[in-house]
Amino acid sequence: MLRFVLRRAASAPLTLLGVLALVFGLLAAAPGDPAAMAARAGSRATSLSPEALTAFRRLYGLDRPPLERFGVWIVRAGRLDFGLSLSDGRPVRNRVAGALPATLTLNAAALLLALALGVPTGVGAARRPGGRLDRFSGTLGDALYATPSFVLGLVLLLVFSGWLRVTPLFSDAGGVRGYVLPVVTLALPTAAFLARFVRACVASALADPATAAGRARGEGAAATVRRALRRSAAPFAAMGAALVPTLVAGSVLVERVFSLPGAGGLLADAVFARDVPTVLALTLLSAGAVVAASLLADVVAALLDPRVRDAAGPAAAAGEPA
Repeated sequence: MLRFVLRRAASAPLTLLGVLALVFGLLAAAPGDPAAMAARAGSRATSLSPEALTAFRRLYGLDRPPLERFGVWIVRAGRLDFGLSLSDGRPVRNRVAGALPATLTLNAAALLLALALGVPTGVGAARRPGGRLDRFSGTLGDALYATPSFVLGLVLLLVFSGWLRVTPLFSDAGGVRGYVLPVVTLALPTAAFLARFVRACVASALADPATAAGRARGEGAAATVRRALRRSAAPFAAMGAALVPTLVAGSVLVERVFSLPGAGGLLADAVFARDVPTVLALTLLSAGAVVAASLLADVVAALLDPRVRDAAGPAAAAGEPA
């Protein structure tokens, strides 16, 4: 098992490096002068003289070749030094630290709400295929999953903040109440996808001969569902890892719609300002979260089903013990 975990973990640094290189390359290839765009962003002046731009490039290392800039940033990032923001000159680490609490709160609350809604709905729909709950959850789930998060957020904002006035219009001024609509907006499509997945897994497990044998022995409905959930644990763990990038990507739009001062809004501003150090730092954090979730899902799946780790890698496939 330890060898399986080490094999999975060994590829994580290369994955993160590849993602960072891709993002840096895209920013470097984008049209426009990054120094001029970054210097005019945030609280800086709207126009700078050529001499001031030259000094700006020298100060932030923008006069160096791209590969050299990327290599320097990677080395510094290994010491948790992400450089200075091109937008306001503050350390990137401080800017990210100030934005992370809102994003972590949003994503954690949305994940918990999605689990609370999606898992019972999926189990209930699987127990009675074609029933009212199955039909209703399928129709509503398709509608929610097909609706872009920013459209859903704007509709909820119009209804609950504009018409009913029960939630604040701007999340950054509403305290705990300001998180209600962003969390619901991010959680509902995730819950819809989760309910569909759980329904498929539980329905497949309920159709298994072992489950039918348990029913023949007089096994109750609750025990049958628990058996089905245990048999679905490995694919459920893999699906849980797939939810992380969905939530991370969705939080960018949700934070913008509700003016939530989180990492998603910071990332959007940094991209438009060509603030490369901030974009790379946030990319490293988000990609690291996705890689960590995938590694955790692989470990959980391997613990639940030894065939997963036995099939992972040529050494294991050749019969080498995991």
